Amino acid sequence: MVRLVQRTFLSTRENAPRQVVFCGVGRENGSSAVCANAGRTLAALSSRSVCLVDANLRSSQLLRLLESDNALALNRKPATISEQCIAVSHNLWFAGTDLLADEGGGLASMARLREIFVELRGMFEFVLLDAPGADISADAAILDHVSDGTLLIIDAESTRRITARKAKESLEAADVRLLGAVLHNRTFPIPKSLYEKL
Repeated sequence: MVRLVQRTFLSTRENAPRQVVFCGVGRENGSSAVCANAGRTLAALSSRSVCLVDANLRSSQLLRLLESDNALALNRKPATISEQCIAVSHNLWFAGTDLLADEGGGLASMARLREIFVELRGMFEFVLLDAPGADISADAAILDHVSDGTLLIIDAESTRRITARKAKESLEAADVRLLGAVLHNRTFPIPKSLYEKL
């Protein structure tokens, strides 16, 4: 996780991404776990502000993974974007699905999403979004167009190679800026300490 965060967010490149969509292949794809862990790691490695946004309007899991005591604060209807962002730690924040949803429970319009992302960019140094799987919804592709790019999460235990390839191709066909792929739940056939020396 440290390498992922360093290569993606803490790179010395001038155009390192600040707002990134985490998108898996299917429904139970591990993107929520990877997004939550990346957010925690980024907040621990940097003193800069990090916000995790649950953009999975179909199967919200991010808050449960954060195990935040501030969950009750999300039950009220906030008036502003900043009121929808709840502190998890001194530099880690969380925003629930209401932030990006319209009145019908679907993803907000592109114009509204642009406004939200501009405001989030002014409030937080980094914004990580957990989106639904690529074969479940087009939400990840829509969110990519208002963010800095997308990481495709592939579950080593359940995602078949051909399914992952199709998801990648469908995202590319939608002009998604793929920043890379993350292999989640990878097991090491040899001890990790020996593997790292190879």
